[in-house]
Amino acid sequence: MNKNLFWRFLAILGITFLSFQLAAQSLVIDSLSRIVDGKESFTKSKRIEAKGHLARLMVLSDKFVEAHELMDEAIRDSWEEKDKKHGAFIYATLAYVYMQQDSLLNAVEAIDSAAWYADRTEDKKMKGYVMLRQGWLAYVLGDNELAYGKLLEALRLLEGEGAYEYESSIYHHLAGISARLNDPAKQQLYTRLCMDAALKSMAPDAIINSYLSMGSSYLSRYRKDSSDKSLLDSSLYYNKLLLSYADAHDERIALKSTKGIGALNVANLYFEFYPQSYRDSAAIYLDQALEIGRQVDYPEIIANSYGILSGFAMRDGDYRKAEDLLKSAMLEISERPKTGLLVKSRISNALAEVNEKKGDPVQALAYYKDYISIYKEIFNKEKAGVIQQLDARYQSEKKEIELEVTKKEAQLAKKLNYFYILLILAFAFALFFLYRSYHFRLKASSQQQLLLERAKSRAELEAQLEAEKNTRLQTERELMKERLERLERELLAGTLHAEEKNRLVDGLRARLLTLDREDPLHRQLEKIVSRNIEIDKGYREAKSDIADIRPEFIARLQEKSKQTLTRLDLKYCSYILMGQSNKEIAARLNVDPKSIRMARYRIKQKLNLEKEQTLDQYITELGSAVNRSVDLQ
Repeated sequence: MNKNLFWRFLAILGITFLSFQLAAQSLVIDSLSRIVDGKESFTKSKRIEAKGHLARLMVLSDKFVEAHELMDEAIRDSWEEKDKKHGAFIYATLAYVYMQQDSLLNAVEAIDSAAWYADRTEDKKMKGYVMLRQGWLAYVLGDNELAYGKLLEALRLLEGEGAYEYESSIYHHLAGISARLNDPAKQQLYTRLCMDAALKSMAPDAIINSYLSMGSSYLSRYRKDSSDKSLLDSSLYYNKLLLSYADAHDERIALKSTKGIGALNVANLYFEFYPQSYRDSAAIYLDQALEIGRQVDYPEIIANSYGILSGFAMRDGDYRKAEDLLKSAMLEISERPKTGLLVKSRISNALAEVNEKKGDPVQALAYYKDYISIYKEIFNKEKAGVIQQLDARYQSEKKEIELEVTKKEAQLAKKLNYFYILLILAFAFALFFLYRSYHFRLKASSQQQLLLERAKSRAELEAQLEAEKNTRLQTERELMKERLERLERELLAGTLHAEEKNRLVDGLRARLLTLDREDPLHRQLEKIVSRNIEIDKGYREAKSDIADIRPEFIARLQEKSKQTLTRLDLKYCSYILMGQSNKEIAARLNVDPKSIRMARYRIKQKLNLEKEQTLDQYITELGSAVNRSVDLQ
């Protein structure tokens, strides 16, 4: 079967991708009318929104005059509101109204006005809605790149606002752009996100629209990879899910045509991909689609339903019946004012091909001439539409450039204002400075001599203090030198005494060799000798330690601590310079190690050391510096 004879339902789905609209339904219209007429107690802002929604419904019923009257009222009401979000909403809705009338230039002007109002409100939800409409308009004009950027920005603005119905619409359009760009992976992603957002919104029209998108996405993937039958099953599943949900929420569904498209899609799936045994099931869904198409005056649904029925007749070889069905389709849609030329051209083309199959070239040629005639008319309208689109895009881009220039001019003006303010302040400061400097000069002449005398006195005092400080340091060095010399003399005397003592100890050792080890006298003499050895060891260490301490080291410590270190503190510092641990210092001084830790903390405070600088590090570095300076001398 040649599938080009009839219409694939993707053509119908394209209509759904291009709009996200509410259809006129008595329940919805009555509810909005009660709000607009003030029959129920609602705020003025609520009535403004209701007028916008009601105007959209009227446009879908071709009531353009009434719709514009409502929009004019809503615009006047929005002027009285302090929050500019109402103006943003109304002008964004007005752009939709103009688009339904194919008035692209007016739509562009309306969306620019909506953007102006959106820039002057803090309502992020309304900013996101206006950005959504800007993206939608760019999508309709065929500017995929601009539309993609605007829609993503709308998502950013709506993040966390709970506007799930708007988010569903955004993802819906993003899926459409991905389909245009032949990116099935992104199309699948966005249709999934569209459905998730629609389910969160709990809006029936958004939900069934998302199911329709899911079915279309799976079918697109299946057409590219017919080996994966699960894709076809998924497409069928979501279209049937649409129908069951629409049946369960029939009173709340405003866009009845979506249900008709879903029924038509199921029938087409059975016709195109399933065996002949599914023909009766397809007929049931076609009857449902035809009924809905007639109720909502949707010529595309009606024409495609007849097209599938004609396709079944072609499979049976009944070309006359196939032709009659297509003639019935042409007759029925021709009586409907909403019927577009594209639908008629497709029917004429299909009639030509059916007659060609039937073997009637004369009739086929007649239908083909009708097709060419209608197609020329479509081409001329499309050409005018393209010109209008280009003009609209030009105006839109021109507005964008003008807006950018205006913003830059505003920024420049703001910077100039700041510059002028700074210039005025600088001039005022200069005047003030000149005034003050004049008075300062008057005082300076009388105070200059006094200041010079004070400076001279201060310099003399500082020189005197420095001389006294140097004298004190020299005295301390001499005292430390004297102490060390005295200690050296004492060590010399001690050395002589130790040598005499050692000769005595050597005699005791010789005596030990003559005594029996079990003799009590042997043990006593052995203890005396051992004790003498320990004393000699400590004496040698003390002698060595003292020899390493220089007077300059002690003087530098006192200078650093501002003469606050005690003799005991200096002794601790000397032991630290020798590399003694807290435990070893405590053993030498016969004190508790805890008191050594406290002494170290106290000395560190007196020396005004930083927290990260350790006492051991400072004393070691100071000792090394003193040794280097002495060596150089």
